[in-house]
Amino acid sequence: MDNLAETFDELNLGCEKSLSKQFNEGEKIIMSCNIYKFNDYKRRQERNLLITTHAIYNLNGSTIKRKIDMSKIKALTVSTLGTEFVIHVPDEYDYRYASTDKWDRIIMSIVKAYNLRCGTKMPCYFKDDVSLFNYATTKHDKKKKMNRMPVEDAKLMDENSLKQMMDQQANVYIDIKKRTSTLWSREKGKEVKLDDFNVLKVLGAGAFGTVLLVEEKQKGEWFAMKVIKKDVILEKGQFEHTKTEKMILEHVNHPYLVNLVYAFQDPSRLFFVMQFMKGGELFQHLRIARRFEEKRAKFYAAQLSLGLGHLHSKNIVYRDLKLENILMDDFGNVYVSDFGMAKMIKQNELAMTFCGTPEYLSPEVILGHGCDQTTDWWSLGILTYEMMFGLPPFYNKQQATMFKLIKEAELKFPEKPVVSAEAKDFISKCLNRDRRLRLGAKNDLQEIMQHPWFKDIDWNALLNKQIEPPFKPNVSDERWLDNFDKDFTSMKPVLDEQGRNVSKNGNDPFDNF
Repeated sequence: MDNLAETFDELNLGCEKSLSKQFNEGEKIIMSCNIYKFNDYKRRQERNLLITTHAIYNLNGSTIKRKIDMSKIKALTVSTLGTEFVIHVPDEYDYRYASTDKWDRIIMSIVKAYNLRCGTKMPCYFKDDVSLFNYATTKHDKKKKMNRMPVEDAKLMDENSLKQMMDQQANVYIDIKKRTSTLWSREKGKEVKLDDFNVLKVLGAGAFGTVLLVEEKQKGEWFAMKVIKKDVILEKGQFEHTKTEKMILEHVNHPYLVNLVYAFQDPSRLFFVMQFMKGGELFQHLRIARRFEEKRAKFYAAQLSLGLGHLHSKNIVYRDLKLENILMDDFGNVYVSDFGMAKMIKQNELAMTFCGTPEYLSPEVILGHGCDQTTDWWSLGILTYEMMFGLPPFYNKQQATMFKLIKEAELKFPEKPVVSAEAKDFISKCLNRDRRLRLGAKNDLQEIMQHPWFKDIDWNALLNKQIEPPFKPNVSDERWLDNFDKDFTSMKPVLDEQGRNVSKNGNDPFDNF
């Protein structure tokens, strides 16, 4: 066992007489440092940590907020992918901490102090999770008689065995870190890696990856992180689509498009870090409201028009406008998101791939005739109808029947709710089956903006977000969770397991991604 000749009293707390007066006889400092502590609301608080031969102290400055005697600690849970750890105290509640630069030294010091105080090895759980909040029992959990401590057998650790394990883990981590590269950053020259983020929630999941709510440790800001497995992209033939999505995300920066903040990769995954929209999907809001009043539907249609028009000005056709791909911010503004189906096309060129969501497909896509930017105005017409009447105009449970209706059926408007003639005219002109005669075919966004339905819209004010949205989502405390699908938000918020390393003979197809 090491002696205590080497201490790491970074905060110089040994000189604080008011503190040392509260020590037990023979109690000595092993380590002190700054740290982040998570409260019951999963928010980080800056604290000072003091580890002695007898106890762990949570300090605000040099004031003791809480003292945990080593004998009261049942176990430690340690993240092998991030910088979090949880101190389990069954008689009270748990501590969840994170430290960006001294994580390994802190863990070693706790185990050392426990070994000295209790005369036995410390029970430790090691979790391949970046975030450990699923393993930390809070005060709130205690009231409900919940215990989140892992249930499997713990590994019993002393300094030597822990050091050996952490050295092995460090080699793996350093190897991954070496092969982690920043693909793009809105802050020029900034390097980003997975360890820069805490994982908080699952927001969505699909065939190619998962969308997570993450917190950037340095700033405490929340972002949405899309995690995509490279091997799945290659197996599904989606390499070019994903490359296009990244390229589009890099090049578009608009008030009504969800913007990319960072992109980076490790040997098996891609990470796109984007703005987080607390208002959630428009799909959730329409599901709750069933129908939007015309004024509200018009407001959303106008904002989406500006976003789509910006994409078109960059020779991009979006091709996947639907409620699930429209996100709402804290204030009630809506944004186009998810550019996985988008395609860059040259002037007078057509995109020939059959893709999109069945209810919103334009006739030319179904017929295999190819599409241009006007396919997005068709989808906007479908979406506007759906917002006001609750269902898309040609909807049918049988896809073959629905495709037949999209190609041939007369557009009909229900008697109720009553909407203006201008709204019906806008939808009808967007849903012209001849794309050359469709609204937006001649002058794209300008034609949309000049339609009589939008005569009361101040487009400059809308572009600058100077118009108050007709609806504001409830994003106070944890209420923002209601704006997202509970099937996802209730999932355990851990990163996808790493996929297979896609490099062959040292050549990674994503090297120049």
